[in-house]
Amino acid sequence: MSSTPPLPRSAIPIVVATVFVDVIGFGMVLPLLPSYAAKFGGSPAAIGLLVAAYSAIQFVLAPLWGRVSDRFGRRPVLLFGLAGSVASYLVFAWASSLSLLLLSRVLDGGSGATVNVAQAYLADETTPEKRTKAMGIIGAAFGLGFIVGPILGGITSSFGNALPGLVAAAITLVNLIVAWRILPESVRGTPKPGVPLIPLPWARIAPPIAVLFLATLAFSVMYVVFPLFGEARFGATRSTVSYWFAFIGLVTAIVQGGLLGRLVTRLGEAGVARAGTLVLGLGFVLVPIAGTSTTPDALFFVALALLGTGFGMAGPAMIGLASRRAAATIQGRTLGITQSASSLARIVGPIVAGAVMQAASAERAFQASALMAVAAFIVAAVALQRK
Repeated sequence: MSSTPPLPRSAIPIVVATVFVDVIGFGMVLPLLPSYAAKFGGSPAAIGLLVAAYSAIQFVLAPLWGRVSDRFGRRPVLLFGLAGSVASYLVFAWASSLSLLLLSRVLDGGSGATVNVAQAYLADETTPEKRTKAMGIIGAAFGLGFIVGPILGGITSSFGNALPGLVAAAITLVNLIVAWRILPESVRGTPKPGVPLIPLPWARIAPPIAVLFLATLAFSVMYVVFPLFGEARFGATRSTVSYWFAFIGLVTAIVQGGLLGRLVTRLGEAGVARAGTLVLGLGFVLVPIAGTSTTPDALFFVALALLGTGFGMAGPAMIGLASRRAAATIQGRTLGITQSASSLARIVGPIVAGAVMQAASAERAFQASALMAVAAFIVAAVALQRK
């Protein structure tokens, strides 16, 4: 541990609040993206490519932003990410074609280092034993933002296509200004440029990253197939789909903010990941068989709750384990790699999900995601036995 004085206690709530507000904007536009793209003539496969573009840029740049934050501090990278989000939401608001929607996602993905650098920020300020709980706090902030964001997106979309993007840009701009004024730096004594960095402990961090990748791959069906499935099965409006995402976010926030620390204490990160991936797989099995009438039934919302619970358990547990297995001086790079793995899953997943839906059906896409969740469970059961 560093001998330098810790940050003021107010700093951690500030960075958590920064993530929360940033995700509000993200949550406003994401559930609307498939429907907007469809209005411009996008097929399910094309929509999958559109959703994947954000993650494709993050896959390339997240490790770079992590390395930059290790050397020069978390604060400037967080501020740059927020500024990029503002620009992307403005493009989204004024988009009149698929190409402009694509540009908005590329801008957001290219600058979007907010979450993984915020994770590194909390890793700077927590002991290894509390690392997964800290990742859960960030996850809870993400989940809460994904409650408020889709609700605001659903409300504002009723007043036209431009308003959700404009409101998201305004919220994120305020977040940027506040963070610029009051957010301190968490990295002290950063290495000078030119000093060799210690290598990443790949043998130790690869297994949790693999589980994270597979769980995220499974969950990515929700970004493309789920909104279109809701519209086709139940005649759901964009607002209704946004509210369903908000429900998933609420469940995720409860799990990560209130239950995750206790579960890790009892089961360990590996045990939490195994349980979470099984719950995630069960949720995907239930979604296509729930609500067979024209309206969602109780089983449908049970399935959504299982999805939020399973992903809310597996994701932070594996991020926390990877962070705990890495040295303090490479937290940015390590968590950049975990973000890159998640981004890769969000590249492949939407493309595959959209293609499966177009070639077969939404039900087949959900079943494929259930199989991916089972694969994540198998990796967690086998590879995470080793310390």
